[in-house]
Amino acid sequence: MSRITVVYLGGFGRSGSTLVERTLGAAEAWVNVGELVDLARSVAPSDELCGCGTPFSECPLWTEVGEAAFGGWTEDVLDRLTRLQRAAARQRHLPGLLGPRRAPSGELTDLRAAYARIYLAVAEVTGSRVVVDASKGPALGQALAGAPGIDLRMINVVRDPRAVAWSWKRHVERPHTTSGAQQMWRIPVHRAAAQWSLLQLEMEAIARLGGVRSSRLRYEDFVADPVGALVAATAALGVPLAPADLPVVHDGQILLGPSHGLAGNPARFRLGPVELRRDDGWTTEMPTTDRAIVTALTLPLLKAYGYPATTTIAAAPVTTGRYETRSST
Repeated sequence: MSRITVVYLGGFGRSGSTLVERTLGAAEAWVNVGELVDLARSVAPSDELCGCGTPFSECPLWTEVGEAAFGGWTEDVLDRLTRLQRAAARQRHLPGLLGPRRAPSGELTDLRAAYARIYLAVAEVTGSRVVVDASKGPALGQALAGAPGIDLRMINVVRDPRAVAWSWKRHVERPHTTSGAQQMWRIPVHRAAAQWSLLQLEMEAIARLGGVRSSRLRYEDFVADPVGALVAATAALGVPLAPADLPVVHDGQILLGPSHGLAGNPARFRLGPVELRRDDGWTTEMPTTDRAIVTALTLPLLKAYGYPATTTIAAAPVTTGRYETRSST
């Protein structure tokens, strides 16, 4: 394959991107890879579990992808990927990536070439034309927009920041490792609110200035109508899916098969009927002070994205079709 499309899910963690990614990856000729950013820095070095349930080193798909892209996932390959990500695609690099166009640095050129090899290998091994990457970091997505042979487009997956902050504060098992139990990373609510706002502003900047075709998908809209929400979001990206392309939804559940997504939420391991729910526990369980802090720190974007400012509402209004497309190309 000489050129393939990458749909990059951007935004902040705990926003439902794993479920969105898996649903998109279930479409014909689409494939999801999870959070590819973690392949070199944690998944391969620790031999974490692939979404199919096998250790990374034993997964037939990722073994074949590694062979096709680099001749194997050698230590040198993994170290180089990690170094290039740090050198060219961290948050602090975003202003330069959005600034006046100039010749990319050697590290950025090499990073793009490396990721292009991975994306193209995934497409070739799976026979797909669209690869869904849920890495989320806006800077990495913008950095990869110029990868050779790659047509990258972004979906900003956004969720009510109070639900996000509540999720980041809770204890969640991390079943990725092959040895010992772990908990997923936790952060305080004020930090979650600040990071949510910063990453949303970065996604807005990319949509306006980055030359990347972008759309926005509210997690609440996706849960209420996953098929309608994804049909609208992908149409806005110019890679439209029809309702018949997406998994069956029945009685509040979506039917999902196995995938090979890396890292991300434990939901990537669930097979069969998966319950679609908003998880509004924050409205009753989250301390009032915490709700007020998050609301205050995110208020301008709350209003812009159609979320209520009140901290006591039991359920936010849900609509479908609230998506924006911006492109400078």
